[in-house]
Amino acid sequence: MNTAHSTVPQEIAVPRTASQDFSPAYRTYVLVALAVVGFMCSVDKVVITMFMEPIKKEFLLSDTQLGLLTGLAFSLLGGLVSIPLARMADRGNRKWIIFLSFAVWTLMTGASGMATSFMFLLAARIGVGVGEAGCVPASHSMLGDYYPRELRGRAYAAHFSGVYLGMLGGMLGGGALVQTVGWRDGFVWLGAGGMLLALIFHFTVREPLRVDQPPQDTLGRNIWSQLGDLQCFFMLVLAFAFVGLAGAVGAWLPSYFERAFAMQPLVIGLGLGLCIGLASGIGALVGGQISVKLARKSRAHGARYSAYVSWGVLIPLIASFYVPNPWLAMGLLFITFLVAGTLAGPVFGTVQDLVAPQARATAVAIIGVAGVIIGQGMGPMLVGMLSDILGTGSVAGLRSSMTVIAAINLLTGLFFWTLSRRIARVYGHKPV
Repeated sequence: MNTAHSTVPQEIAVPRTASQDFSPAYRTYVLVALAVVGFMCSVDKVVITMFMEPIKKEFLLSDTQLGLLTGLAFSLLGGLVSIPLARMADRGNRKWIIFLSFAVWTLMTGASGMATSFMFLLAARIGVGVGEAGCVPASHSMLGDYYPRELRGRAYAAHFSGVYLGMLGGMLGGGALVQTVGWRDGFVWLGAGGMLLALIFHFTVREPLRVDQPPQDTLGRNIWSQLGDLQCFFMLVLAFAFVGLAGAVGAWLPSYFERAFAMQPLVIGLGLGLCIGLASGIGALVGGQISVKLARKSRAHGARYSAYVSWGVLIPLIASFYVPNPWLAMGLLFITFLVAGTLAGPVFGTVQDLVAPQARATAVAIIGVAGVIIGQGMGPMLVGMLSDILGTGSVAGLRSSMTVIAAINLLTGLFFWTLSRRIARVYGHKPV
């Protein structure tokens, strides 16, 4: 592994300080700031789902094209770029990476509103995906140095609560924007607001010193030697990828409710924002507390808990596609995402337990690539393709395609369960 310095600018004006020297109030501020970054990342990613129907009508698109727009095209290049950005985060200044990523994706969000064709909009959404690629790995690495191991699961859960609340903001805000100023001006306003927040983040957050680092002679080792037991790591990659694939039905829920129940975008945005964003955010905070307790038992408990959750949410999720009342469907979705949201803390706490400290960001990026390309990328497009095949974009076709993709959670639970057994064999039952 090359140990050359990153090309990302290094912090000069403010000296870096060891995490233990930060006051609890400032450490909390950084956590909130990173949660806000995650919030905006999620808003700019999710808001297009509220714009899908007017975009479809303006550009005369098929469901397959919509799936490409919200899925693979958005995710593929961004997922691939995230790995070199994560390696830079493991060696360079993470604050600069987050700031520059934030600035790029907000500019591309604004550019989305100026699209004159499907290909223009597709290129802008690819730009959003590339910009967002550097955010999560660098944020997780930074939190790993601000918080000790026993509190990291709670910190990651709080960070993801911001991401999940971004779903609420994206859906509710998107519904309001599309009914008031339209999807084009909606993208522009989001881009302008995001740029302001990026500047605030840059001027108020400090880069911490790296803690728990190994001896210098181990820093140049190949990345694969820093990921712990590779079988455990790749099981975790598969499990996370299938979490994203099953969760891809969320991108189609606004279209489903509009087609099935003829609901207005603002009502859909409010309902689904609460059912998905708020419920997942609450679940993430609860999952953070669960993660703290599981971390005291063993490294394997987080994966085992994730298996139970993956299987448990399947029934209410699929049932929500078939009930005749939209409010009952949303109630089932609230239960689904409340429980599913508890996964964030245990899953990412497990990631940090398995890998070396100098590979934290890279590990998150590798796992994220699988989740982005297979889950967020292929998932929405597969739903759209199946919808066109099964019912040429009809309500019945969309419902059937979402059911098929959601059922993948059966495999997700199996991957997590197998992972827990492997971790117990390799690392034992005692905590780190």
